[in-house]
Amino acid sequence: MSIGLSDDDQMFSCSVWRPQGKSYLFFTQFKAEIKGAKIEYATAYSQTAVGGQRDVALKEEEYIVSASSVTHREGKFHSELSKLTVIGRTRHDEL
Repeated sequence: MSIGLSDDDQMFSCSVWRPQGKSYLFFTQFKAEIKGAKIEYATAYSQTAVGGQRDVALKEEEYIVSASSVTHREGKFHSELSKLTVIGRTRHDEL
């Protein structure tokens, strides 16, 4: 897992992945939720870049991105999650 924060503290990123790419262990479902922020971008991958290969994205129909969560789509997700990346914008409080 890696977490990053922009210099102005307005954006953050969070990635959860399997460094070896695919595994014999698999997820039948998943959900990542953020609090106090809004998701600006999220994507899920069935395979991570290993041995000179590129990340392979899940089909967009396999998962749902809302304002605060990323979750599997029941009946469409094929249990091939290797990496999940979320970029969020923190809420800005005015004085």
